[in-house]
Amino acid sequence: MPSAEEIIRILQGVRLFSGLSRPQLRRLAPLVKEVPYPARETVCRQGEPGLRYYIILKGAVRVTRVDPEGRVAEVRRLAAGEAFGETSLLLGDVRDATVETVEETVFLCIDKEDFDQLLAADPSIERALKMREDVAERRRYPRFSWLEPGELPMKVLRKHPFTLVDRAILSVSIVVLLAVVGGVFLAVGGGNTAFQIAGGLLIVGATVPLGSILYFYIDWRNDVYILTNRRVVHRERVGALLIRENFSAAPLQAIQNVQISQIGPLGRLLRFGDLVIETAGAGQVVFRSIPDPWNVQQMILEQQARVRSLVRLQARDAIRRAVRHHFLLEGEEEAGGAPAPPARERPGCLWFVRYFFPQSWEREGTTITWRRHWITLVGAIWIPLVVILAATLVAAILARLEHRLSPTAALLYGLVMFFAIPWLLWKFEDWQNDFFQVTATRIVQVDRLPLFLREQRREANLEQVTNVRFEQGVLGKLLRYGDVFVETAAPAGTFHFQKVSRPQEVQREIFAHIEAARRRRQEEEARQRRAEMLDWLSAYDELRRSSSLESSSGESS
Repeated sequence: MPSAEEIIRILQGVRLFSGLSRPQLRRLAPLVKEVPYPARETVCRQGEPGLRYYIILKGAVRVTRVDPEGRVAEVRRLAAGEAFGETSLLLGDVRDATVETVEETVFLCIDKEDFDQLLAADPSIERALKMREDVAERRRYPRFSWLEPGELPMKVLRKHPFTLVDRAILSVSIVVLLAVVGGVFLAVGGGNTAFQIAGGLLIVGATVPLGSILYFYIDWRNDVYILTNRRVVHRERVGALLIRENFSAAPLQAIQNVQISQIGPLGRLLRFGDLVIETAGAGQVVFRSIPDPWNVQQMILEQQARVRSLVRLQARDAIRRAVRHHFLLEGEEEAGGAPAPPARERPGCLWFVRYFFPQSWEREGTTITWRRHWITLVGAIWIPLVVILAATLVAAILARLEHRLSPTAALLYGLVMFFAIPWLLWKFEDWQNDFFQVTATRIVQVDRLPLFLREQRREANLEQVTNVRFEQGVLGKLLRYGDVFVETAAPAGTFHFQKVSRPQEVQREIFAHIEAARRRRQEEEARQRRAEMLDWLSAYDELRRSSSLESSSGESS
C-alpha cells in the first residue's frame, strides 16, 4: 500500500481530484484502498450498480461493451495512472462497460459510500472537484420523490426562457405605458388635484400587470420535463397556487418515435422547439419549447439503446451460466423469477366492517385493488342521506310537540324510509362495486351495478401500457385524491381511474408492476432461447462424440 504522501501525489494526477487542495487531499487519502486483481479477471460488469472509483496503480485493463444487437466490442484500454468510474462514484449510475484486467493489476479504489460521507462532512471538496460537465449538471438535479429504486434523472429541463419573455412582454408593455402616462399626469398636472389623483392611480395600476409577470415566472418554473434511465416524464403544476397538477410518463420501452417539430426561424436562431415522443398505440408525451431539442432527442435514443444493450447482456450472461452448468457442471443454472408473495387471508369475522368501511387500497400478493375516494361516496349518497336525516328530524320534532307521533305522520315517515334507505344502500353498493386493479400481468377496470344488473370489465396486458399520467386539483391535493389515466396500445384504449386515493402512488405502483412484468417476460424468453440453444449444442456434442468414436474404431481396425 502506498504511503499517504504517495496517494496524495497520485490523486493530484487524476483529473477529477486535480483541483483539490492539499488539506482536502489529506482528508480524501484515508478512503483510498489498494485492491489487487490477477490477469484476465473481471473488475466490474456492464449493467452492475457502480459503487467504486478505480485508479490503476500498476497493470492494464481492457474495456468492452455489449451493443443493442448483442455484439461485444472493445472500447479502449487503460494503463497505469488512468482512472474510471466517475459517474458511479458521483451519481451511483450503473456501469456502461465491462472492465477486465489484461495482466496482473493493482487498483487504488474509493467506495461511493465513504466518498458520500466525506462530501457531506466537507461540501467544499465537491466544489473543488473537476467533474465532467454532464456529471456536474446531474449532481444539481433534485431527488424527485417519485423515482423508483435504481432510477436516476438523466436530463431535467424547462421551457426555453424566451417563452417566459414572450408571455411577459405584453404585461411589461402595459406596466411601462401606465407608468409613463401616470408620470406625465403628475408632471403636467401641477397643482391640479384631479391630474395628481389620476397619475397616482395609473402608477399604482401598473403593479397589477407587474404581478402577472411574477405569475408567469412561477408557472414557467412549475412546468418540468424529465428524462430518466427508465422513462420520460412531463410534470406540470398549473398556476402560482398549484391549482392543478398533471403528471405524464411513458416507459422508454414503449417509445416508438422521437421527432422534433415546430422549429421556426426564431426557434432555429435561439435553438428551441417541441419534441414529440410517440408511444405505441398513438400515445404522446410532448416536450414543448425546450432548449436544444436535438440534444434531448439524442439522449432519449441513447437511453433506449442502453436499455436494449442491458437486456442483451443479461441474456448472454444467462446463456453462459446455462452452458457452464449443462456441459461443464459448474455451479447451478439460475432459478426463475422470485415467486409472488402468497395472498393474505381476510378474516371472515370482520365482513360487516369490511363491507361498510372498505379500504381505498387493498393489496393481496402482487394484486392491488383501488376504489374511488370517499369524496365520491359523499357526492353519491348526500341526497338520500339528507332526506333520511330531514325526515327523522321532522318526525322527532312532531313527536316531541304532540308527545307522540300521529298515525299519519308515522305512515309518511315509514314511506320516506321505505324509499330513502334502499336508495342510500343502492348508491353505496354502486360506489363500492366499482374498482380498479393491477395484477402481475394485467390492468383491470370494473364498473358494476348492484344486484348483478350489469358489469362492464375492461382489461389490458401491462406491457401494452404506453403512458401513465395523473391529474390533481386543489381539493384533490388537500384530500389526497385525483384521476389516473393509463394509455394502452390494447383495443380497450385508455383506462380512467377516477378520484382514486394518492394518485402519485397509484402511478408508481403501475410502473413498478410494468417493470416487473417486463422482467418476467424477458426471463421467460431468455429461458426458452437457452433451452433451444442447449438442444442445438447437445445435438452437436452428440454428433462430435459419435464422430470421434467412429474415427477411433476405424483407426483400431
